[in-house]
Amino acid sequence: MRLFKQRNFTLLFGGQTISTFGDALYMVALPWLILTTGGNVQELGVVLSAYGIPRALCMLAGGWLSDRLRPRRLMLIADTLRLLLMGVLAALAFGGHPPLWQLCAIAVPLGALGGAFTPASMSMVPDILGKDELQAGNGLMMASMQGANLIGSSVAGVIVAGLTSAGTLALDAITFLVSAGSLALMRGTTHATPDASQAETSQAHPQASAQDAETQISFWGFLRTSRLIQIALFMFIVSSLVTGGLIEVALPALVQGPMHGSASGFGFIMGGWGGGALIGSILVGMLGKYKHKGLIILLGGFIIAAMFALLPVGGVPGAVVCMLIAAIASSGFSVLFFTAVQMNIPSHLMGRVMGLLMFSSFGLYPVSTILTGVLANHYGPVIIFPIDGIVLAVVMLFGLTQKVLREL
Repeated sequence: MRLFKQRNFTLLFGGQTISTFGDALYMVALPWLILTTGGNVQELGVVLSAYGIPRALCMLAGGWLSDRLRPRRLMLIADTLRLLLMGVLAALAFGGHPPLWQLCAIAVPLGALGGAFTPASMSMVPDILGKDELQAGNGLMMASMQGANLIGSSVAGVIVAGLTSAGTLALDAITFLVSAGSLALMRGTTHATPDASQAETSQAHPQASAQDAETQISFWGFLRTSRLIQIALFMFIVSSLVTGGLIEVALPALVQGPMHGSASGFGFIMGGWGGGALIGSILVGMLGKYKHKGLIILLGGFIIAAMFALLPVGGVPGAVVCMLIAAIASSGFSVLFFTAVQMNIPSHLMGRVMGLLMFSSFGLYPVSTILTGVLANHYGPVIIFPIDGIVLAVVMLFGLTQKVLREL
């Protein structure tokens, strides 16, 4: 593909694919290290919280730093520091069972750096590609992330068994080295999006659009005037509240309970989600431009809503099909929506807006899981799926009423 003829994109694609593979190894190696060297489930929960909470909170700060330092520089700093931290963690693991305070002392900065890295990585594709290449670039990057995560999760157990948890963590450290090296080898970026940002701004306040380049609109000013960003925030927040708890809490409870399924059945269902996400990312990146992008985004949302609502009906096989279709639609929804949003963000605000959108997607994950757990405990897991489907459908109906989204 012609995108791989561009040095910067090829380096970004390769480095981030390998780094994501390492992240998948980490998510298996760390729990295995704790649980097989004298630790317990409570300690595991503490360490994962020490990683997850700073990661979510630092997405906002990471967006600000990305705009100040530029995305590539922040990503390079974050990867270099994560390389050192992961190396220390691997060394501690080789020495036996690290005490809880040491694990937390490493998990907190690892999570914070991961959170800062996320909005910068989301800002890199529009920083190195022109607007005509943005959709294909986003699709390929998302496909590589999904594929690397799917493969990494599948082989992580084998690698941990062969190399031990400590060896696997050392391998993860090497993936950070590869990622940092690929970033260091990049040439100057193009900052491709400033002109594209005027499209949305001209709809919001036509008289000011010609002066945007000179006035350098502020972050808060942009949020107040960009209807598209306001809609995106609302839709991401609701989607995060619906999806996180449904997949992580309601779905396993449904399979183990009313469906009378097994762990392998649950694995097949999650495999359908992972495979569908990969297929959807590849398809949306290959199919080129769309004339009615906003309507396609909303159609994807309606498909996701329908699949979630129908998921409990057909047993495990039906759930696999529903998750596969929902994931294909979800990936298409995400790539198209993120591309449309990126093309309407001034380049000097890209990191901060991406950080806010990422926080709206990931920051509410604990709220979603807790809320879903309470509802499933009182009313059973089955009812969660049609309720969440209805909520998503209502959000898509709201999107249909928004001219700026319909006319993308």
